[in-house]
Amino acid sequence: MVKVTEKKFDTAMLVGARPNFVKVAPLLNKFEENNLNVLFIHTGQHWDKNMSEDIFRDLGLREPDVNLNIQNNSMNEQLGNMVFELDKYLNYKNVKSLFVFGDVTSTLAGAITAKNNSIKCFHVEAGLRSGNLDMPEERNRMMVDTISDKLYTPSNDAFDNLITENISIEKIKNVGNIMIDTLIKNYEEIVSIENFKPSEFSIERDYFVLTLHRPTNLSDQNLEIIFSGISEFTNNYDVLIPAHPRLKDYVSKNKIDTSKFRVIEPQPYIRFLGLVYNSELCLTDSGGLQEETTFLNKKCLTLREETERPITVEKGTNKVIGVNKNIISEVNDALNTKLVSREEIELWDGNTSDRIFEDFNER
Repeated sequence: MVKVTEKKFDTAMLVGARPNFVKVAPLLNKFEENNLNVLFIHTGQHWDKNMSEDIFRDLGLREPDVNLNIQNNSMNEQLGNMVFELDKYLNYKNVKSLFVFGDVTSTLAGAITAKNNSIKCFHVEAGLRSGNLDMPEERNRMMVDTISDKLYTPSNDAFDNLITENISIEKIKNVGNIMIDTLIKNYEEIVSIENFKPSEFSIERDYFVLTLHRPTNLSDQNLEIIFSGISEFTNNYDVLIPAHPRLKDYVSKNKIDTSKFRVIEPQPYIRFLGLVYNSELCLTDSGGLQEETTFLNKKCLTLREETERPITVEKGTNKVIGVNKNIISEVNDALNTKLVSREEIELWDGNTSDRIFEDFNER
């Protein structure tokens, strides 16, 4: 393979974590279908086979041109290593712009490296705000938005957040939710009964899907509240936990009892959303899953005190319940609530990558 440092590219795209892969897939494919030469870089932030390799295959993503293999370090060490390594591949001679996605450490590392090398930085999924600066993702979002040259927002509230922060309106474009592009493309496979094989996970009745990965929830106190609350329902429901490596490590090191639940490996994209689609209820601290359950019209309880995706509460199927002893009553309420069809959400139409591509070509 020709060394990437010796080639010229029309742009670069950077990913590192599972949510990034879902967001980059439609945009990378759109650019390359139109014969643009894209330098595709993976930092290696999510290293687990199920969190990375299987997702690439599911989404039809090609192999990255560069994999930095920067994995499980402390947050600061990881960020520093990423910037150091990215600096070898991102310079103004071979690439003039970089797309970063979402709010993970890789996103911030890419934005910093791009700006330090006079490369334009385009942030996809800009403007989301939870108001909680204790969350590393919130800090990442705010720093990336501050130094990026173009901010592609997924919703009107995200657009308004940036205006409130006195960011120039010329930098901002509301393009819609790029995760929905990927979901719509794969929708038929996700909902196909032929692809749903509950017996593989020993599911014999209605079930919940539970996902946890936020550091704030990976504590003895919060896990005790969550697990003890949800275990009240295990006489009537199975509880399926596709375990993020961070959760799996914490449970193992602290010898936390999960015997009442079905703890499984992280699942490829289509299979995971198939499990969500066929579930009775989803409980999560994820951001993206709030949006996916809204689009799939599935009940979702968010185990956090706030959300950066208020549209999923206002127009979707999501309720933010925090982590407290009310979890039992909240689950009961959710189970007893009949869902009506969700409202149509502006620009959740599968064409976000088209709008970004058109904007890029106008430069």
